[in-house]
Parts: sequence; structure tokens; C-alpha cells
Amino acid sequence: MAAEVFFNTLLFPKVNPVAPIYVGQLQNGVIWIRVEGKGSFKNSSELKEFASVVINKGAKEFVIDLENCPVMDSTFMGTLVGITRNLSKIDQSRIDVINANSRNEQLLVSLGIDKLLSLDEDHKVHQAIRDDISEHIENGHYLEHEEVDSLKGAIHALEAHQELIKAEKNNVPRFKDVIHYLEQELKDKKQS
Repeated sequence: MAAEVFFNTLLFPKVNPVAPIYVGQLQNGVIWIRVEGKGSFKNSSELKEFASVVINKGAKEFVIDLENCPVMDSTFMGTLVGITRNLSKIDQSRIDVINANSRNEQLLVSLGIDKLLSLDEDHKVHQAIRDDISEHIENGHYLEHEEVDSLKGAIHALEAHQELIKAEKNNVPRFKDVIHYLEQELKDKKQS
């Protein structure tokens, strides 16, 4: 079993001081992403960048491991939706969210995100390696963290919230004010 959880070396070695995200690739090609701490606007842009790189290199299967993630904000969840949409263009692709606590499960369900990805509520996805994976992840690689300038951060947050609205029409009233605010912020930043 240990051979199955071997992680290939991946990009992005710097540690995010806010909430690091460990990444690795199993020998069978599955990309394993483990969020340590809050999934938020502070670490979602590097997740988006990483996913884009590995998808462009042929990755089709992702596991998002939320065992040590107490909560996610809307920007982080919108980023997950964007990754899922990018994967949906690829045959036989999938994204599994595992080890989500009840709060994160409730967030994913209430925003309709559970309809786009697989939420492993029965704890059966990769069941045989879940215990072993922690050791490999903790000795693995973090996503590179760079401070995002305010313009790029606003663009990322806007795109993430637009993804949430595309995912579920009931999200429009929840996020229309946020989107309006971010659009105005972008307009102001571009004018200055």
C-alpha cells in the first residue's frame, strides 16, 4: 500500500503562512490537495494556479482533503467550482472532496456545489490509504505562496463569486452585492 501513496515532486515549494495547502500526486495520477487551516481568499489563488498547471499537464482526478480545514469562505468555494468546471471539459475527470466536517459539508450543499463535485459523505473514497496519506503529505510539498496585489486579488475574488452564481441560480441573491462591490472596486483600481 505504501507504494500507492508515493508522492511525485510537484511545483510550488513556498509555505503559505496563513493556511498552507499540501499537494502531491499519487502514482495512479490522482492529485491530492490537503488544506491545512481555513480555505479562504488568502490561499485560493495559489490553489487555482496550481490546478490550472496540473490540468494543463494532463491531470484528470483530484482529491480535496479537508480533514484539517475548519471552514471555507465563498472565494475558496468559488475557486473549487472553477476547478471543477475546468475539469468538466475533460473526459473521465472527477473531483472528490473528502474528510469535510459538518460545517463544510453544509456550506457545499447550501451553495449547490455538491452537485458539481463528489462529496464523500460515506468516507469511502480512497479509504484504504487515508490513514497513510497524512505521513506522506506532511513530508510533501506546499503550494507556493506569494502575496497577491490588490488588483489581482479583486479579480480572483470576482471570478470565484461569479463561478458560485453560475453553479446555482439560488446563489444570485447571496452574492450579487459582493459581485457589485468587487466590480466597483476593480473599476476604481483601474482608474487610479
